[in-house]
Amino acid sequence: MTRLAGRMTALSGWRRLLLAFLLGALMSLGFAPFHLFPVFWIGFGGLLLLLRGVHRGRSAFALGWWFGWGHFIAGLYWIASAFLVEPDKFAWMVPFPVLGLPALLALFPAIAVWLAWRLSGPGTWRLFLLAAGWTLAEVARGEILTGFPWNLAGYGFGFADAAMQPAAWIGTVGLSFVAVLAGGAPALALVGRNHWRAPVAILLGTLVLVGAGAWRLSNADRTPSDPHAPTIRIVQANIAQRDKWRPDLIEANFARNLSMSLPSVTDPMPDLVIWPETAATFRINADLAARQRIAQVATQINGLVITGAPRTEGTAGATRFFNSAVAINADARIIDSADKRHLVPFGEYLPLRGLLSRIGLDKLAQGRGDFSSGEDGTGGLLHLPGLPPARVLICYEVIFADEVGSGESRPGWLLSLTNDAWFGTLTGPDQHFAMARFRAVEQGLPLVRAAGTGISAIVDAYGQVQGRLDLGVKGTLTGALPGHVEKSLYAVTGRWPMIAIICMLLVVPLITMIMGKRRQM
Repeated sequence: MTRLAGRMTALSGWRRLLLAFLLGALMSLGFAPFHLFPVFWIGFGGLLLLLRGVHRGRSAFALGWWFGWGHFIAGLYWIASAFLVEPDKFAWMVPFPVLGLPALLALFPAIAVWLAWRLSGPGTWRLFLLAAGWTLAEVARGEILTGFPWNLAGYGFGFADAAMQPAAWIGTVGLSFVAVLAGGAPALALVGRNHWRAPVAILLGTLVLVGAGAWRLSNADRTPSDPHAPTIRIVQANIAQRDKWRPDLIEANFARNLSMSLPSVTDPMPDLVIWPETAATFRINADLAARQRIAQVATQINGLVITGAPRTEGTAGATRFFNSAVAINADARIIDSADKRHLVPFGEYLPLRGLLSRIGLDKLAQGRGDFSSGEDGTGGLLHLPGLPPARVLICYEVIFADEVGSGESRPGWLLSLTNDAWFGTLTGPDQHFAMARFRAVEQGLPLVRAAGTGISAIVDAYGQVQGRLDLGVKGTLTGALPGHVEKSLYAVTGRWPMIAIICMLLVVPLITMIMGKRRQM
């Protein structure tokens, strides 16, 4: 192994960049649905070894970029599925999301690798700086240009329920820092004699952290479910995206959701029926007849129906469209709604529409014009009679950890409505579901997830799956709403204390570098 490490360090030119690309691509196996955490040892460890042979800043930047490009191509290739729903209109754009988007995202790890090279020499300190830089780059990736914090390194700990639990204390941002440290640690032992102490300490620390997560699970509240807990029925109609908005199928699709919502002999009577994102494909506030049909279900269960649906506001001349979650009662009234606030660029709205529409671009979602971002003052909370308030997260809103806990009051549960039919049957839906489970752990709140084609699930406040409907399955899932746990540390502090601690690792070397430049002037 030491000889192999030496050969990797000696690589240069296109061979070094090609290996970096392959190592980055291999890293995607560390996420759902594979959850092969040991590939982090190969990926981050190999990156550290390749960085030892770099002697110029631009070479370090190029190394990080090629590593990141491979990483994001392999992890995000499933995005092509969304552009093939209507291939006659959007297939020509596939190279842009599959190759172009990863090329832009690769700038973040490129900066992290350059910083680690610039601020330290080979060794343990470089690994710590790489972990700090990589984590802060992920934070920036979740903010810049509306943000896209997909497949953060911390999600590598999704391989076991116990490994996820530290997210309740340090969040995914803290787990990302640990994941890079643990991934690169074994490589430190390959670069010379007596270099085993630091990697052993790092790996033991990681095991202690996972062990603490196992302890948390072993001490979880195992009391029987509250007999008064509301019973929820999730409807997963499994309607393909290409069929969802077809005029000749809209009525049949609507009827399918209605018939699947009706009480069954074998399942307990639900208090609440939940449909996924845009399961109702009409302007729900403007279609009384459709709401009355939904109200028949609410009448039979003596409860409520929540559906994702387009919602409109304003006059005919200035109508605004919202992607909403709407609660309907037995009187066909909308008793409360929550609008999606974090919209998908190019999916739900076209950035720079005045310019880009001239060259033939449009958003992927059906309908004229763009969706508007929700501006409700409730922080996305849905208030329902007889139930605790729910924090609504529509589609990829659930991947933004810092936004989940926002609101005027703490919710009693998380409600995620999504339409992963856009992602096909590739790795995207599995990755999306895995990230959603981390939100439950971070907040100490149960999560109910309704997905049009899967994966729908009921998840407890520890991120453990209590029931699920797999991808591509038509069916329903009925179960009691799990209870929440005592407010987690992360729910109280958020991510900023962890970010501040990580930033401190970069402060001293940055000051040293700046002062050194001043002395040379």
